[in-house]
Amino acid sequence: MDQTSTLYNEVTFYPALIKDMLNAEKEVIIYSPFISQYRADFFRRALLKLKRKNVHVFIFTRPVLEHEEYVQDEIRTAIQIYKKLGAHITYIDGSIHEKVAMIDRKILWEGSLNILSQKRSKELMIRIADEDFTAQVLSNLTLNQKLINGYKLMSQPHNLKLDFRQKIKIFLIEPVAFAIRWSLTAIFQVMIVLLKSILAVFNIVDVILR
Repeated sequence: MDQTSTLYNEVTFYPALIKDMLNAEKEVIIYSPFISQYRADFFRRALLKLKRKNVHVFIFTRPVLEHEEYVQDEIRTAIQIYKKLGAHITYIDGSIHEKVAMIDRKILWEGSLNILSQKRSKELMIRIADEDFTAQVLSNLTLNQKLINGYKLMSQPHNLKLDFRQKIKIFLIEPVAFAIRWSLTAIFQVMIVLLKSILAVFNIVDVILR
């Protein structure tokens, strides 16, 4: 099979990954050292759809206690969100740092971006459509036996039932809240840049008038 690869940045990565995830037929694997509630909320709708399709989702990450104490509660909350949506969580000791996602073991995402925590940092990710190469990465990360164990624990079929309030929350309220938070963050960053620019102009004028 010919290898096909494409490069993405922190902006273009997530829409492309979500598209791959929603096209998955059997399995999604995410290997991310760091986890945040921000990204757990972001992935909620996609994981819900995967759960309803009976697509198995595996998350490999650092143990909570390997993180700074001030973020541990947030990580626990995020992990509970993933568990409620059917993801199987496996903790990997040893300060892991690789960032990888695999779709049906045919598509590999790999690069610098922490998939389950990234928010503002500049990153690069590469998408490689190559089953053999994906298998090599899976083996290199020693995930094969861990996945076998995970499937044993996930032997019960997924059966997700939501009432009307839960559907409104997941499909309407949470996406709107996420959009508002993102917009406010963007506006705040623009204001900071603008204020810095104004301050720089004042400094230049002050130097000229002296």
